[in-house]
Amino acid sequence: MYILNYTILNFSFSLDSILGPIGLYEGLRSVRDDNFIDRMSYYYSNMFLLFFTVLVATEDFVEPIHCWCPEEFTDTERIYTQQLCWVSNTYRVPFSEPIPPQFEPRDNDEVTYYQWVPLILLLMAAFFTFPRQVWKYCSQHSGVGIKKMLTLVSESVKDEPRAQEKKIQMVADYIDAWCTNMKPYRSGMYSSVREKYGHYCSVGFGRHYGNYLVTLCVFVKLLFFLNAIGQLYFLNEFLGGRDFWIYGYEVIYKVILEHNWGQSTRFPKVTLCDFDLRQLENVQRWTLQCVLPVNLYNEKIFIFLWFWISLVAFLSFGNFIYSLFIILYPRQKTSFAKKYLKMENVYDQGNFLSRKMVRKFADNHLRQDGIFLLKLLSFNTSTVFVSKITNILWEKYRERVHEVGRTVENEFYEGKRKTVRYIPEPNYGHLTDGYESEV
Repeated sequence: MYILNYTILNFSFSLDSILGPIGLYEGLRSVRDDNFIDRMSYYYSNMFLLFFTVLVATEDFVEPIHCWCPEEFTDTERIYTQQLCWVSNTYRVPFSEPIPPQFEPRDNDEVTYYQWVPLILLLMAAFFTFPRQVWKYCSQHSGVGIKKMLTLVSESVKDEPRAQEKKIQMVADYIDAWCTNMKPYRSGMYSSVREKYGHYCSVGFGRHYGNYLVTLCVFVKLLFFLNAIGQLYFLNEFLGGRDFWIYGYEVIYKVILEHNWGQSTRFPKVTLCDFDLRQLENVQRWTLQCVLPVNLYNEKIFIFLWFWISLVAFLSFGNFIYSLFIILYPRQKTSFAKKYLKMENVYDQGNFLSRKMVRKFADNHLRQDGIFLLKLLSFNTSTVFVSKITNILWEKYRERVHEVGRTVENEFYEGKRKTVRYIPEPNYGHLTDGYESEV
């Protein structure tokens, strides 16, 4: 895992250096709520697609089409012919085969895509950005300002120790209040009844269940994967259903065995164009041979896109499976909390009650979203900051548990309770569920 992370990190630095000034914005981001695989999809893919759009759409770089016109054509007729053959579809006939005398069979091998390549590349860029926009929009409704919180902690690294402690305390109080208020069915009619029986009748996903952010995160990573697969299918249909799925394998085969991968029937350089030229009452049918210099670039662009999108799809699938495993793995929350509590020397692994309380602290108080926020903090700051924040959250949790425990014992001694087993209350029922007095 360390080697894989190191390789991906070096790859990200390489992409930033290749993009140069275009990738400057990504390097200037102070905080991140994503990983490099996500950025490969929504950021680096967009940069490549926008660059390719400019390349094929600008005539200063490449002339789209040039047709071989008869000598009797005037300059005006030559310009008209080239523009007409560009906007209408040309077709391909191999030099080893004769041109069909009928016009209908010529349409079987039409080249219909080259006029629309710039627009298609822009549309692909928009789809690559879509999952990221879903995350930005939906995360704003989580009840916590993720970017502001990450920025606050990240900027505190340069502050003096006293200012650092103040900001750490502020972030810890904010996370604690947010985690404490995560409670389903906390308002409305029959809230206590809905809370009691809700977990039997509900899927249990949402902000008040403590898994809104992690569910959204997994869903967005699934969107990244489905988007990459959809892009390959879209390109296959756009290029006329020419089995674009195996295009990359064809290129590899030609490079290894034939040592010639520049002559592809998918992107013909020489085509034929049929058009009618009206001169007074006479209508003449012409068939001209045209060259498509733009296809020289299109071929290389779509070769790159096949390998790039395939790589993004493969990594996005692994990213989705890994994120799903982390969420479904029952002990990951407790292991994360133990890791940082050990750094503060407040966790006794040999004490059964300590292990039980830490498990309740992670599973019932922080929950999935609280652990997710702490992980985001660990990605953007040092482990020292995260361990301090986790320790503050732990101390606040213990204080509430002891306070509720003392309340239960006092009520028992005063005769207000007939049993020492605590019945959960609305605000902190999850803190001491199953609490038993030592008396």
